[in-house]
Amino acid sequence: MSRGFHKENKDLVGLKVVTSDKVWTTDKHGKRKLRTDIDIYGRVDKGTSAFVTSTNLTGGNHKVVENTCELPKGVRNGVVSLLKNKNRSVAYLIRTDRKGGENPQTKKY
Repeated sequence: MSRGFHKENKDLVGLKVVTSDKVWTTDKHGKRKLRTDIDIYGRVDKGTSAFVTSTNLTGGNHKVVENTCELPKGVRNGVVSLLKNKNRSVAYLIRTDRKGGENPQTKKY
């Protein structure tokens, strides 16, 4: 059962599940790097699908960010669909609502 909607866990509401080709890019030298224009919350690996871990470039140990049982139901279903049904090894969670950004509907021209 997922955790209830409270003021302190609004961070999980705006998450979206994407594949690795949407998160990683290559620079002009052919080196792979994370895209800077998206906000990555974490990643879920197929072997340890009970935890959301942090994503880093160094390849070192990843830190546990969250339990997948505490994610919203739509995000959990997206992770299961990507890992099991589409046979991917990694699912990335990105934020769809950038914090601190300007709302285009309230922008004055």
